Amino acid sequence: MKLDVLGLLGACSYALDCVEAELVHVTDKHAKRVAYMSVCVAEQMGIQGESLQDLTACALLHDNALTQYIQEELHSDTTDISKLEEPLQLGLHCSLGERNIQDLPFQTDIRNVILYHHENADGSGPFGKKWTEIPLFARIIHLCDLLDLTCCTGTLTSDTWKKVKDFLQAVNGSVVDEVCIEAFLQVFSEENFLLLGGDDLENCLWSKVPRIKQNLSFEQIKSLAKFLPGS
Repeated sequence: MKLDVLGLLGACSYALDCVEAELVHVTDKHAKRVAYMSVCVAEQMGIQGESLQDLTACALLHDNALTQYIQEELHSDTTDISKLEEPLQLGLHCSLGERNIQDLPFQTDIRNVILYHHENADGSGPFGKKWTEIPLFARIIHLCDLLDLTCCTGTLTSDTWKKVKDFLQAVNGSVVDEVCIEAFLQVFSEENFLLLGGDDLENCLWSKVPRIKQNLSFEQIKSLAKFLPGS
């Protein structure tokens, strides 16, 4: 049977975002903003095709262990850049998230992407991995996740873009590796970054990552159904 897997996972991420917004009063569309930024950075690095689709899925689902996410991350203060120097205790959230997606029908090897998406470039993250030991997709998602949580907390304005640049300067080489930051700054200007606050974000995402139907086995369909909310 052929299914729009990416579309289903996108709907799942929307459900997660709704719960997140309701329980902890953060802005909605977090997962889609992280996914769109991640896709733009990845394209700048030459990632295409099935790999880009799998990156999108990982970015949409990076916080799929929602209960642990709320407890460990959003109950910590992520608005002060200086506090990011102390590693957040996110190992359980990452481990459970990695386990939750292991049977989903990815097309490429995405092992350790969710597991290590909170690792810092200097090895100060929950698993002590330095940036050369971390999958590229995890490094990209880490950057975009931090940017969204730290900078996209309200209406996006020129002040938001200044905050982004200050943040990137503060974390360059320590929390986030220079390679990912350079790619981000090559692809994003103030003008197109502020588009993240628009109503057309989802269309922008799917225009970059076409939702191609995948031919799934019965076992893969069962694994997908098991993952979806309410299953």
